[in-house]
Amino acid sequence: MITFSEEALAFVGEKRSPVFIDRPYTVRGCCFDMTECPAVRFGEPADPGAYVRQEAQGVTLYVPDCLSGNASLTIRMRKLLGFRSLVIDGWKMT
Repeated sequence: MITFSEEALAFVGEKRSPVFIDRPYTVRGCCFDMTECPAVRFGEPADPGAYVRQEAQGVTLYVPDCLSGNASLTIRMRKLLGFRSLVIDGWKMT
């Protein structure tokens, strides 16, 4: 289940746009694999076939197939130097 924090929900309400979570990017090396935290963006994904469309707290949300099985994810707002963006907490690869 994916939820939005109150600040994130207000921010999405201002934008009046669907939200999508990028597919996580994995860097593979000879001795390790590292998966970066996926970004959260406004709009629709370029390849909607690789995403599951859902409604979360009245927001249209596109979630990549690889994250759709995660039990508890939270999208929150981050402020940095006056800029606001959405970030995800609680993700893990399945």
